[in-house]
Amino acid sequence: MANSTSLLPLPIVSPVMRYGAPSLRVKKLDLHTRLFLKMIRGSIKKWKGDLPTVDKVRPPHAWGEMKMSRLPFGKDDTQLHLPSGDEDWPASDWKRKYLLMFLRNQFFFPVKDDAEAWVSPEEARDTFQEVLPLGSMMSRPYHYWPEMRSDAVMSRLAFAGLGALRLMPYEHAPDEPAQLATAAWHHDVRFLAGYEVREGFERYGARAVFDTEQRPIAIYWSHGQEWVYAPAPGESDAKWMHAKWAWRCSLMVGTTVADHLVGVHWLIANYVATATRNKLSPTHYLRLLLKPFTWRTVTINAGAAETLCPEAGFVHRASALTYDSLTRAFGDSVGLMRFHTVPQLAARKGAADMGDRFPWMTDALGLYEVIHDFVDEYVSAYATDEQIMADPELNAFWSHLHSAPRTVMFPPRSRAGMVDVLSQFIWSVTGLHEAVGTVHEYVLDPTFMGTKIRPGVETADVQASMQYLLIMALTGLQMPKLLDIGDAAGVFDGDTRGRAIFGRFRAQLLALSERIDRANERRVADTARPWPCETFNPKNLETGVSI
Repeated sequence: MANSTSLLPLPIVSPVMRYGAPSLRVKKLDLHTRLFLKMIRGSIKKWKGDLPTVDKVRPPHAWGEMKMSRLPFGKDDTQLHLPSGDEDWPASDWKRKYLLMFLRNQFFFPVKDDAEAWVSPEEARDTFQEVLPLGSMMSRPYHYWPEMRSDAVMSRLAFAGLGALRLMPYEHAPDEPAQLATAAWHHDVRFLAGYEVREGFERYGARAVFDTEQRPIAIYWSHGQEWVYAPAPGESDAKWMHAKWAWRCSLMVGTTVADHLVGVHWLIANYVATATRNKLSPTHYLRLLLKPFTWRTVTINAGAAETLCPEAGFVHRASALTYDSLTRAFGDSVGLMRFHTVPQLAARKGAADMGDRFPWMTDALGLYEVIHDFVDEYVSAYATDEQIMADPELNAFWSHLHSAPRTVMFPPRSRAGMVDVLSQFIWSVTGLHEAVGTVHEYVLDPTFMGTKIRPGVETADVQASMQYLLIMALTGLQMPKLLDIGDAAGVFDGDTRGRAIFGRFRAQLLALSERIDRANERRVADTARPWPCETFNPKNLETGVSI
């Protein structure tokens, strides 16, 4: 090693050099983010010290009305209530409650937005790997993105990634630009456009339009209130790059607020889990069926509300929305939700037979069909149609579902309707929760996707990147693996009938996983659309929602 009198030149630090010790960057984070990081690391270590596994899922034992609390958003027709008192998990640690209250205290931690930029995407990745290492603190991403800013990436996001849920066929309206007349698809998150953002940021809201070959051709950017068109191949356009960034950021925020928190957690998971716990006796056959998929859901949903809903809470800070706008967005999102089965969703998209051209929808259907067959077989083994309609507990269960906001529109009570609701519930808490909740692969590179839009900038700043990564870590605590469910012996004990049906369900999930593996080998080899999709592969799924 050279001494202080050495004449050797000092190394030149490249702006894209991978940093070996990014701790100085961590030390420069604001105090709130550093404390949030410390809390998250402690929570993950505690969680992994008593990792939730299938053997911990035991038979139901509690029955009766739980205490309900109102979520702090929505009007009378969009009001949601969450229960407390989980039979599977003790009440929240008082130390954690006080820490969360302290972190929301704006006297000590006012909501401030630091605009400091990363030196490079490599620096961001190295910092993330230091504070929350992939493979130990956080799960490894399922997908590899060789680059993250091109139009081709936008297509992959829309048909095989985070944008696929809201992608719909395009129908040309007379008042829309003639350049869109040949468009075939659109992805619309303009519902965010009406919400105010804090000073220094641009509003969310964008609508991306794709042609018949699934290539993006235009984006309506709500902040600028204008259409921005894709440049010719080989050309660059700064306005187009910014419009794509605005669409990707709007996609992330809209998915988190509407689809993940409101849609999956606080609507379908909440209402089915609460109806199950309150209205079905511990030995009821449907209570036993749903036990692995509702395990700890009451506490998880309450925890999501406690950490992500409040003013100066984590979503408020990680997004650019004012708190009034955030609460309105939560409330308005309730009104956006409609009950659809996956086949109904595929029919609305016109995507039931698109195969590898729409891998997200193809795999989503495959998972739903396995779940629906499982639920149908299970119900048939325990009750006739007449018994289902005459069951007073099922009547009470159904009545509780219909206490959800009317806009959700659960189907009328029938055997077929019950199988559809239960199948859609299981699909939602396993597959859909993975699709809209496991999104850290999109934020590991600050040039891919962010949660705040600054004028003239197409990368997430240091503070916003860290804030959203920590939310991903908080909401990604591992639940029991779906394929570990086996024959659910811990729930059914000596009931060989239920255990046999669960055993066949696992066998069908394994077969589906193998089919998706083979499909992904084929998809990766497609030079036109190299779009693998692991989102609905049973080997990656968990039994229920997590936080």
